[in-house]
Amino acid sequence: MKKFFRHFLFLILCLSCYTASAGTDDNVGYIVGNSYGVGPSDQKWRETGPNGDATVIFRYATSTNNLVFYKPTQLGPTGVKLQWSQLDTASGGGFLYCNRSDSTSGSAMRIENAMVDSGKMYGSHKLFNTSVPGLYYTLLISNMWSAYGTVTNVSSPGIYIGDSAEQYFSWYNPSEDVLYWSCNNANSTRKYWAVGGIYQTLTIEFYTDTNFG
Repeated sequence: MKKFFRHFLFLILCLSCYTASAGTDDNVGYIVGNSYGVGPSDQKWRETGPNGDATVIFRYATSTNNLVFYKPTQLGPTGVKLQWSQLDTASGGGFLYCNRSDSTSGSAMRIENAMVDSGKMYGSHKLFNTSVPGLYYTLLISNMWSAYGTVTNVSSPGIYIGDSAEQYFSWYNPSEDVLYWSCNNANSTRKYWAVGGIYQTLTIEFYTDTNFG
């Protein structure tokens, strides 16, 4: 049995202001937030940094509005994946900022999600509900980076959202020369240098069980 439905899927990535750091030794910390902290012209920081969270909406571009799934005999993958490659949160006003001062906390950045847990797992990955009964999905975030060589400690294949109760990662820049002319400008408690948008690849894979169809 085939199941057709209008493709309306979109993903909202909410960037909340959690502190991350490159380690306590060099006192470099990172936060994410809206574009308020991006200064005019060549001024890359404001005294107050971002003043709130950012919500960035990514829509999947496709030549067709339909996805096709078959009714299964058991829980399993459908073979259908949607991938957004190297999305930039700056397109929706979401930015990564750094601070280099003695007040940097040294904590990692925490990922939060508002997706609906289906209570099901497949291949050790948590499945989330869609609006269609019996249709589920996983969300993988990978290839995260930002401007000026700023990278994360996330290893391949990436982070499957929800696989553990709390998920953390850290940002860092391996070049002291880059840090010298960038994050070093934000050298007091409330100054933040605007690094840039966060690039990432998002992959959604769909699953079905006998409740589908």
